[in-house]
Amino acid sequence: MKEKIIAFYKSNSEAVQFVIKLLVVYLILQGLYDYVLSPFTSVDQWLIGSIISTAEKGIQLLGYELLQSNGIYKYHMGIEGTSGVVIGNPCDGLSLFILYAAFVIVFKGKWWVKLLFIIPGIVLIHFLNVARVISLALIVKYYPDTLDFHHSYTFTLLVYAFTFLLWMFRIRFYKKRMI
Repeated sequence: MKEKIIAFYKSNSEAVQFVIKLLVVYLILQGLYDYVLSPFTSVDQWLIGSIISTAEKGIQLLGYELLQSNGIYKYHMGIEGTSGVVIGNPCDGLSLFILYAAFVIVFKGKWWVKLLFIIPGIVLIHFLNVARVISLALIVKYYPDTLDFHHSYTFTLLVYAFTFLLWMFRIRFYKKRMI
């Protein structure tokens, strides 16, 4: 068994090292978030506030009246006449930003190019998350029985697929320009 592992590593050493680096960088970034940012800063609150204010503007642009705040939920929004949606810390996209950034950081290339991919990528993921919240508010209005399914599966698949496409774009850019 040990020989098979060594043979696998030798034939795939670059891929194995990439995955190990990715895991280490991801765990470091996630640890910084879990033990430094989250307990001592209001990053999650700021992100959720940004998502809600932008989503509310989007809902209004679509011609809907906003749900009045009820004081029960801190991060609650939606369309008037519905139960609305509640946005929690796991839904703010920060863990996905960390995953995306970790991949870009460990991939080959110059640091300035990595930053050129990390910053716009995080902004795009954030606005996709805003679109997700708007869509969930519309689902609550028109198809409320399907909310759990779309929240758990449809949008999770969509957001991770989009993040994967951003990674593929970074890889293709690197291969064409080698920077």
